[in-house]
Amino acid sequence: MVGSCLDLRGQRGDSETMNAFGKILSGKSNYKTVESIPKKLCSGCKKELKAQDKFCPECGAKAQ
Repeated sequence: MVGSCLDLRGQRGDSETMNAFGKILSGKSNYKTVESIPKKLCSGCKKELKAQDKFCPECGAKAQ
């Protein structure tokens, strides 16, 4: 068996492709896949920040 390392993230806007991904993952038709959102960490103290934070509430460093 030969595997593939193709990056298919560029196909996310195509509904047929997303339906195929959902069916592969769940075995069900019309299953919506959920992508994880990377955590935003403070560059100073490494505290987890909320998406809307502009500055770290712990140390005051500017969020990146």
